[in-house]
Amino acid sequence: MANQSAKSASRNRSVPRLKFRDERIFYYVALGPTTLVIALVVALPIIYTFGLGFFIQNTLIRTWRFVGLSNYSDLLTDADFWFAFWNGVVFTVGSTAVATVFGLAIAILLDCKFRGRGPLRALVIFPYIVPSIVVAFIWKFIFSGRGILNDFLGFIGAQTVSVPWLGDQRYAMMAVILISAWTWFPFAAITLLAAIQNVPDNIYEAAALDGAGPVRRFFHLTLPLLAPALMVVVLIRAIWAFRNYDMIWLLTEGGPIGATEVLPIMAYKEAFGLFRMGHASAVSVSLMVFVTLLAAVHFRVGARLRKAYDTS
Repeated sequence: MANQSAKSASRNRSVPRLKFRDERIFYYVALGPTTLVIALVVALPIIYTFGLGFFIQNTLIRTWRFVGLSNYSDLLTDADFWFAFWNGVVFTVGSTAVATVFGLAIAILLDCKFRGRGPLRALVIFPYIVPSIVVAFIWKFIFSGRGILNDFLGFIGAQTVSVPWLGDQRYAMMAVILISAWTWFPFAAITLLAAIQNVPDNIYEAAALDGAGPVRRFFHLTLPLLAPALMVVVLIRAIWAFRNYDMIWLLTEGGPIGATEVLPIMAYKEAFGLFRMGHASAVSVSLMVFVTLLAAVHFRVGARLRKAYDTS
């Protein structure tokens, strides 16, 4: 036993250890190439897109003409741009609100003790992991003129005429919001469930002894204690919703008659439908600015919440 410990000690002494400066050099050598590749992959497209906004460029005839800030200034008076921007705001606010409220309700339900709670918790994540193309095809079938929703409404007598929910200007945005919220509510539910389970039970027990009912405990205890988690869920969902492209495109392609066209879809149509790459780049840069502002709000609010948590 003594011989083995002596051999182990001699083996440890024989292993050379890197000095602090050598370790830093090793880290730079190991991480440098990957960091450079990521920087090029991220930075070059952004720089190219921003620069392309200074030109009028048509991909069909391959003409380039420098116009300065004309593409960007034209957006200020472009009614289609502001209409798509407003659609994006409506879609972001609507889908974020529905997903958060529904996710909070599911989180409170899953925090209760009942039979089958474990399997139900596993099933809640299902809408979040299903591919977007599958979700789109399922909901297009449900919301079609001859779909399940119209059959159900006709069966209960709520309507007599079939409505193409995704093909009607009056209902298309509402349908897209509900579908998008359905795919995102598991994220809110799991995040808020974790936050609820971190709340000590003795707080609720003390409130119950003071005579506070379930509704009062929810509004005066649960919601204030969940405020940091709710803020994170809302901001992350808002960032992803404002830049959403795939789900809206798969469902409506921005139609009918632009009723669900948002900035990402407008940029795509400008680039690959009208072949106006300069204008499409200006739209893309403006979208990046809006998303960056949302991300800045997210990090600033997160820093304040962490600071408040550390001082409490």
